[in-house]
Amino acid sequence: MIPALVAHAQSLTLTGGLRSAPLVFTDDPAKLKAALQRLAPIFKQEASGAHPELASDKTVMLVPGTYARALNIPETAQRLIETVAQDPKVTRFTVVLNKTPPELTVEKLKGVTGVLARFTTQTSAHAKRNLNIALATQSIDGTLLSPGETFSLNDVVGKRTQARGYRTATVFVDAQKVPGVGGGVSQVTGTLFNAAALAGLHMEEVNPHSRPVSYLPLGRDATVAYGDKDLKFTNSTGAPVYIGYSFVGRTLQATLWGMLQPGRDVTLTPRVVHRGSGHIDAELYRTIKVNGKVVQKERLLRHTYRWKPKA
Repeated sequence: MIPALVAHAQSLTLTGGLRSAPLVFTDDPAKLKAALQRLAPIFKQEASGAHPELASDKTVMLVPGTYARALNIPETAQRLIETVAQDPKVTRFTVVLNKTPPELTVEKLKGVTGVLARFTTQTSAHAKRNLNIALATQSIDGTLLSPGETFSLNDVVGKRTQARGYRTATVFVDAQKVPGVGGGVSQVTGTLFNAAALAGLHMEEVNPHSRPVSYLPLGRDATVAYGDKDLKFTNSTGAPVYIGYSFVGRTLQATLWGMLQPGRDVTLTPRVVHRGSGHIDAELYRTIKVNGKVVQKERLLRHTYRWKPKA
């Protein structure tokens, strides 16, 4: 049986991990659990997956992830009651946290030895467009593709809706500029397409815009429309491919990590023909060389841009 507790209110500091919170102790279990429930968000921490980083000597480090943490309310309440019963003057108490390991571990990154490709674009100053870009980027960052696995931007990012935080910005529909929820996600798509193409990954689906965009060369842009157009590519290497995606200031950067092949070089070459006002034909070719010798040359896309220049 737990001894009778002090009847007066008692102030305590709860600690857990690197966080702390004040609590006015009560020996009523129901009220104590309710108070802990209100404090639970302070101790909550989402898991972060393992990821690759470049060390100062340019070698690759595989950085372990961190565990998710959540306050165990029933066990914390029980132990707190017992602790105060034994020492009514206690002022600090360590809470009980449930810990869950991250899904992406260092073991799953084995085989990643360097940066396969990195591509950067600059965004506009449009706040809502940049918010959409940030949301999509966060969804993609940390994606791991196993050998043979196909990436789908629509599957990873999901439907762009107001309820999910996406806002209205300019999009292209049939070569016309119109307002649409999720405007800006196409720049996320085009930046990632270029990184994946330069990494030498097998392109499954790519859809350029109906008209030129300012942030990418003709023939090297890509767009998406949920349920209609997608960006898909397959990890055609023999090791995992990790997608890192950052958006800092107005700089958008996609980095693909994987197993480096010494002497391998990938180049993209657009071929553009201007047919007249608002009419451009474009093709994009990829050349892969190993130690200076061409081992693969392919056309990644053929596309016609048609639009009204003043629209």
